[in-house]
Amino acid sequence: MDSNPLLPQVRVNSTQLLGQLQSGRLLQVDPRCSGGFILRKRHHAEFVGAGGAIGGLFDLDCVELIPVGNVAIAHPEAYEERQAAYTTRQQWSHTLQQATELLVPLQRAQAAMTLLSDYLGTETATTVSDELLALLVGVLPTTIASLRHSWKVRTTPSPQQLIC
Repeated sequence: MDSNPLLPQVRVNSTQLLGQLQSGRLLQVDPRCSGGFILRKRHHAEFVGAGGAIGGLFDLDCVELIPVGNVAIAHPEAYEERQAAYTTRQQWSHTLQQATELLVPLQRAQAAMTLLSDYLGTETATTVSDELLALLVGVLPTTIASLRHSWKVRTTPSPQQLIC
């Protein structure tokens, strides 16, 4: 057995990984990475970042695996590594669940965008489609589009602001 059971892949092949997830193989988002995966299910999506377990019994129903940011896969071999990966997955789920508990859809959209922006950086977070963000927190894609539009309006300087 290798002395370092966390073996990151340089490139992530989503199609190949999806097959592994659907077969029940337990993998882990490499804890040293700054990215994560959006796991699209039939009626919702989940985000799993660094250190979180993917696959196993969690993701047999995963229909699409979308890498976001700088991401690699690790293979947790030891019992302790698997337990840590499960715990981290629960933490990611809990964080996203807090956003879904907000009653106002625009607030849920804001919470999802803030979560991804804080973790991945704004530039990377904005590459996630409206549809995927909507599936993360149970809102319509048009709600996400509306939020993005309001962000652009607020961050675009007016002509008066450009004059010194």
